[in-house]
Amino acid sequence: MLMYASVGISELEMPTKKSLVIYISNCQHRCRNCHTPYLQNCYGDLLKENFETIFNVYYEYFDIVCFMGEGKETEEDKKEMLDYCTFIHSRKKMTALYCGRNCQVENWMDKFDYIKIGSYQEEKGPITESTTNQKLLKKENNKYVDITYIFWKLNNH
Repeated sequence: MLMYASVGISELEMPTKKSLVIYISNCQHRCRNCHTPYLQNCYGDLLKENFETIFNVYYEYFDIVCFMGEGKETEEDKKEMLDYCTFIHSRKKMTALYCGRNCQVENWMDKFDYIKIGSYQEEKGPITESTTNQKLLKKENNKYVDITYIFWKLNNH
């Protein structure tokens, strides 16, 4: 089961969108100089126990729910996330996953409107730098399109 450490509203995670960010703990990646190393631990509360309350409390303040991490990446965790996607979409909001892995979009991820892939590699910089290895993908016509350049435009202003 997914654990979360905190939640908040942010305009930084998704360009031009207000995000309800849910910080998922138990990250398996251990990126050097990670900006949220506390998420590498089993920390927080069970998301399943609080998700609908969190969603309803913040509903008027966000466009998209952004899951920051995948937890232990088990089949059970993936199914739980997909259940949240179904719930969120039924309430006319969008979904995003910041997976933090060096991977391509996997079949199970296809319910997300946005997916950020790529580990944080300090020498390549964050997603706001054109040298980054990370990518933000947006689902358009059932295909994922790379829109990472939007972060670079915002960073230059």
